[in-house]
Amino acid sequence: MPDNAALLALVQRELQQIKPEAGTISADTDLVSDLSLDSVQVLEMCTAIEDELDVSIPVNKLGDVRTAGQLVAVLQAITTD
Repeated sequence: MPDNAALLALVQRELQQIKPEAGTISADTDLVSDLSLDSVQVLEMCTAIEDELDVSIPVNKLGDVRTAGQLVAVLQAITTD
């Protein structure tokens, strides 16, 4: 199971593919206000992460996710269950 740093690197890589002009992406980067992601882009990113980690991210867990770090916390909880 990947640790927080590996999960953050995965999220950063996926975000860079969606928004290559974004520059540096940290755990505090807001997916909507900083990166202007729409819901389709978030779902595409989550699908790619699910495929890479071979997990399923419950949609109800994404409702409160605003930052890359919050997404990492959700992924950490899923991969340790």
